[in-house]
Amino acid sequence: MRLMSNILQLAPQISHVVTALFFAGVILPGLANEQLEGKVKQPVLVELFTSEGCSSCPPADRLAIHLQDASKAGHEVIILSEHVDYWNHLGWQDKYSSHQFTDRQQDYAKVLAQNSVYTPEAVVDGVYGMVGSDRNALQEAVEKCFFSAKASVTLTAEQIDNDPLKRKVSISSTSPVTLAGKQAQIYVVVTEDNLKSQIKSGENGGAVLEHTGVVRYLKKLSPVVAFDPQKGLRYTAEIPLNPQWKKQDLRVVGFLQDPITKRIWGASQIKIE
Repeated sequence: MRLMSNILQLAPQISHVVTALFFAGVILPGLANEQLEGKVKQPVLVELFTSEGCSSCPPADRLAIHLQDASKAGHEVIILSEHVDYWNHLGWQDKYSSHQFTDRQQDYAKVLAQNSVYTPEAVVDGVYGMVGSDRNALQEAVEKCFFSAKASVTLTAEQIDNDPLKRKVSISSTSPVTLAGKQAQIYVVVTEDNLKSQIKSGENGGAVLEHTGVVRYLKKLSPVVAFDPQKGLRYTAEIPLNPQWKKQDLRVVGFLQDPITKRIWGASQIKIE
């Protein structure tokens, strides 16, 4: 585990050439049901803060792949691999890294009362933070979050004007009575699976690293909203796709997050067609 206890030497924030349009105020009917009340497993969001320049990270990347494969077998764990940029000045420039993810990890460090950020770190549903390669701790945290009360999240993604590089994504949710009055913001993410890198320098020089759920695009769509079990929420966004991303390995993830505590109140994912 690599502790970054001193002031981080952060590279300039990577520019994302993206567009996002959102439209609020569409109300959907929704009442609490058994799924929302935590009587069946709910999707769990696992955010892995990692870097190709960190020699401690490959085991965590492999564990993320394992969790993703297990999810396909019916235990839905949603992986977001967020490559931080504070390793980039130490011998290897991680092409998947972004200052946006470093900022997100620093926000978690504050609410989780951590003295510093480090890699690899896994954050489960915004509630539990741990070393990303600690299989037992990660599995225990995931199990705790499977049955927590959450909002139900539904996603759709449609091609726009026959443009293969544009999608209209709709995110809708309904919530149980236990979440009444809780606050959230809605996020949309595009991830890519089955990625490999030949590392030529730095701590992992000579290795071939594999990644899953690499975050290619992350956008906050909504202002702060409050859950109402008698109503629902629906937001629509136009998102861009990069032609270099492998379409067959792309997923859209939508999640709702408390703006203060950072707790994830609900998440879902779909493949991009």
